[in-house]
Parts: sequence; C-alpha cells; structure tokens
Amino acid sequence: MAFYQCGFFRCATLAALMGLSAARCAAGPGRMPATLNTANITMGGVAYTDARVFFSRYGFKASWTADGHGLRFQSAKVRIGIEAEKRDAELNGVRVVLGDAVVARGGALYLARIDAEKLFAPVLNPAGVTAPPAPVPRVIVIDPGHGGQDTGTQNKALHLNEKIFTLDVGLRLRALLLAQGYKVVMTRTDDRYIALPERAEIANKAGADLFISIHFNSVEGSSMVCGTEAYTMTPQFQRSTSTPNAQRDAGDVMAYPGNRNDPWNAVLGYHMQTRLLGKLGSVDRGLKRARFAVLRLVNTPAVLVESGYLSNNIEARKICTAAYRDDIAEGIAEGVRAYALAITTAKTR
Repeated sequence: MAFYQCGFFRCATLAALMGLSAARCAAGPGRMPATLNTANITMGGVAYTDARVFFSRYGFKASWTADGHGLRFQSAKVRIGIEAEKRDAELNGVRVVLGDAVVARGGALYLARIDAEKLFAPVLNPAGVTAPPAPVPRVIVIDPGHGGQDTGTQNKALHLNEKIFTLDVGLRLRALLLAQGYKVVMTRTDDRYIALPERAEIANKAGADLFISIHFNSVEGSSMVCGTEAYTMTPQFQRSTSTPNAQRDAGDVMAYPGNRNDPWNAVLGYHMQTRLLGKLGSVDRGLKRARFAVLRLVNTPAVLVESGYLSNNIEARKICTAAYRDDIAEGIAEGVRAYALAITTAKTR
C-alpha cells in the first residue's frame, strides 16, 4: 500500500517510527475461511478484534489484497485498507498510524480494539460515540508553536525560524475563524515564550471547545523529507506513534485530561489532515498520536499540525510565501468546518 512518499526519518523534535510486529499473515488470496475465528482475542497483553467482523457493522465489504497480506474494506462512501504486521492503515486515502500493528491469526486480520473503538468507530459514526459529547465549536484556541528564545526548528541556510511562521499562520487563521463567527483566543500574538503547560492552561481557562497548535517540522541530517502530518493525543493504554512496536512506556497506562476526548480527537485529527492535504497538495505524513504536553493537558478536543518541513528547501521556499501560508490557514479552517459539521450531524441523529 502506497501510504506516503518520503519515508521515515529522525526529526529534530520527534523520534522516527521504528519496527513493526513479526506477525505473519496466514491467509492468502481466496483463503478466507468460511467461518472466522472468535471476534476478540488477546495477544501480548493487547486486546484485538477481528477487522472483518468490526467493519461489517458499518456496512463494509471485505476483499483480500493480491498478495494476501492485507484487507480492503469498501462501503458506499468510504474505503479502508490494513495490512498484517503494519501500523500503517488507509482511511479514504489518508494515512493513519495505528497504535498497534495489525496481526494475523487463523486466516483473519485483527485490529487492536483501541484502534477500532477510538479511531475508526468515531470517524465512521460520530453519532455512536458514547464518551461525553463534544461541544459544537464556538471558542477556539490557536496556539502558534514556540516563540521568544525558543526558535523551534530552523533552516539555517535559508535563515528560517519556525516561530516566525507559526505566528504568521496563526494570525491568518484567527482572521478566517473570526470572519466565520468563532470566538478566537491566541496563546501568543507576538514573539514571546509561553511555557507548554501555560498554553494548555490558557485554553482551559478560556473554556475552549477546540485547541489547534501550529508547527513546522524539520529533519536532522536530511533535506529530502517533506509533507504534512497531524497529531492527536495518544489514547490511554496505547503507544504513541514514535514508540517502537516492541516497547511500552510507563505513561501508556495513565489517563490525562486530553484522554477525555479520545474519540473526538480522532474525528478532529482525521478531518484536519484530510482538509490540509486537499488544500496544500502536500505529501501525506499521516494522522499520528503523541502525548505532547499541549495535547495531554487540555480539556478540549485538540490537534497539533505539522504543516511542512523547513529542512526541505523546496517546501521551505513555499512556506516563505504569503500565498502558501494563506493556504495552510485556509486548510486548517476547512478542517475546523468539517469537524464542526461532523459534531453537529452527530447531535441531530
């Protein structure tokens, strides 16, 4: 499955994705058993659910890939792809990174139940979310990353600092959202340093319905990596995207304020990544999960957007143009509208 073009590298601020599980796909083309194994299993302390059974609840029809290592699911409007041994999945053409690799057993592919219930289920059917209802966005906090002595990522050859562009895009986004009738609160409006917990506290005190943190990425030692990615809070009991498949962190079992909105974070992240890619035409780096402080400590659905790579000179020169920064702001605003529509629709069902 061709999920992305640039590959995985070590970024300035993020650890790269690493190894995947050693599960082997037992089924090949035409080898789907007439009767599936139990719909729920546990392996390595992780609860899994049969992907075919799960997606059938939403009206999807399943078919094996030609090599027999993956399943494609198709409904009237949505397509999904998963593969054995992979944490990468595809949702309507958008790359999403799962918390746990898909595993194969007895001729079936299994998804981690947390991925099924807190990623796919909310996106496919927001009306079915049983978590506390998400408010229709009215108060939106925009968080331009870095500032002051914290320059963020840099392109020293082109004399570019991330903090300048995050603020610029944030101000452009504010103008768009104000014009749409939202109340907008900024964590910073000038070149000053704001501690990460303070940014989350600003959102919590403002009674935010939505939190958007704006960033630009960089890769140490490589100028080839490019593209756009969106991060939401890692669900409780799952590994973040940067955590290798074989490892668990102590923080995985902890519940943070940001976990109250796990299903809504997934809805927000998916729509944000989709709209940004559509607006920018950039490489799809994926919808990912992380326990970043600003995502961990906020009480509202939240997303952190890595809009592009300053370390890639071609992308950096685009970011230097006002027109491209307008596109970034407009893509984020479109993501807000799509998320708000999903929430509103869910409330009317």
